[in-house]
Amino acid sequence: MSDHLAARALTDAGWLHGEPGRAVNVWRGVPYARPPVGALRFHPPEPVEPWVGVRDALHFGAVAPQVPSHPLLAEDGPQSEDCLTLNVWAPASPGPHPVLVWIHGGALVTGSGRRPTYDGTSFARHGVILVTLNYRLGPLGFLYLGGIAAGSANLGLLDQVAALTWVVRNIDAFGGDPGRVTVAGESAGALSIATLLCMPAARGLFQQAILESFIPVYRDRGQADRDTEAFLARLEIRGDPAPALQALPVETLLAAYQRGVAWPTVDGITLPHTLWETVARGGSMKVPLLVGSNKDEIRLWSVLDPAWHTDDPHKLVTLFEQTWGPITAAEHTHYVAGRAGPDLFDGLMQLGTMRAFQFPAQRLAAAQAGESPTWVYRFDWESTALDGRLKACHAMELPFVFNTWKAPGTELLTGSSPDRSRLANQMHQAWIAFAQHGDPNTPELPHWPPYDAGKRPTMLFAGESRMAEDPDAAARQLQEQLQTVP
Repeated sequence: MSDHLAARALTDAGWLHGEPGRAVNVWRGVPYARPPVGALRFHPPEPVEPWVGVRDALHFGAVAPQVPSHPLLAEDGPQSEDCLTLNVWAPASPGPHPVLVWIHGGALVTGSGRRPTYDGTSFARHGVILVTLNYRLGPLGFLYLGGIAAGSANLGLLDQVAALTWVVRNIDAFGGDPGRVTVAGESAGALSIATLLCMPAARGLFQQAILESFIPVYRDRGQADRDTEAFLARLEIRGDPAPALQALPVETLLAAYQRGVAWPTVDGITLPHTLWETVARGGSMKVPLLVGSNKDEIRLWSVLDPAWHTDDPHKLVTLFEQTWGPITAAEHTHYVAGRAGPDLFDGLMQLGTMRAFQFPAQRLAAAQAGESPTWVYRFDWESTALDGRLKACHAMELPFVFNTWKAPGTELLTGSSPDRSRLANQMHQAWIAFAQHGDPNTPELPHWPPYDAGKRPTMLFAGESRMAEDPDAAARQLQEQLQTVP
């Protein structure tokens, strides 16, 4: 039950008072699980405890504890382990409205749902409820303690499941339709969604999915155990680690984890198989998908890292292989041979982007297209920021998807090109259409056919967006020959 004029909503834990508006009501910092603090640290999320009276939902909750990141990517706001909150932007008009749940990126070690880029006002103005959320990151969310504490694997993903469960149980109180939930995310958020497609606990919690720029990387239990052993060694913890892990300050845990990695762990319980194994077994959720990547994904890291600012071909190739893995002979012929200087840098950026981002998107789309409607895009629009060096890099599409290209600080990423408004309208309307109807076609774009493994139709978002069939076919075919591991 919801009172839209007063922005009050009755959830299964109690009444919430949000920020009312003429067209959009907003609730911030809404708890979707008990704070995972004290004895609940390193434990699966538990349901929210009910409260008495009306609880204010006017301010964003704390950001999940995380390691520092580049100033261009850093999170604002206080950090706390009491971070399992979400935010709701809802039309002030009566529903039921479709729901888009956004899972933020950040390599599973940084990020939050409070970024200005993720503001849901424009979605809500167009009839779509937007929900953003925080989940546990780094060691608190992805340290594997399967041999120590049962049920401790993939806690950050289980937080996402808890948030989606909250949405299904409560979104009608905000004017939403619990039977029309689209889950969307970028980078680690998209990896999360690819993993949710494989998790038994997530079944039935969403009906559609949008995956932007994901790398499907997983750890088996053996690798996860080795990562945990190295983490405990850095903390000089011996014997039973449980008491020490419960007692140590979060800052100590984060400092020890900075050299660690946060990937989903295939533990056989919360996550039975990797994405590719699940797809091969026919066990992934058969839901409509919108999947894509950006033309120059890995330029984000390379441009921001001074180590890449060299014309030395040996240094460039060595740095690439240290970061993204060995270059095969076939890849060397396609991307490296005969290149030098900026041309070699461009070739390496193309190789890393295709290998890590574009090919996984195409592979998932081809696998799912026969089971459920699937659409594929590539974001080609090039930023003018940093003298144009970022091009269409990782995360560049986000202010266009959310129509938040005017948000403070966005020009640091996008530059100030005048064609931003048109592209934002095209992408934003396509995402709205998908959330509303399960189909991204809109009058603002050329006709966008569903994907198939034959013609491979792909929407290229740019200053002049257009359809293409199987762009970069030769590069895709090369990766098909090389990437044979499920």
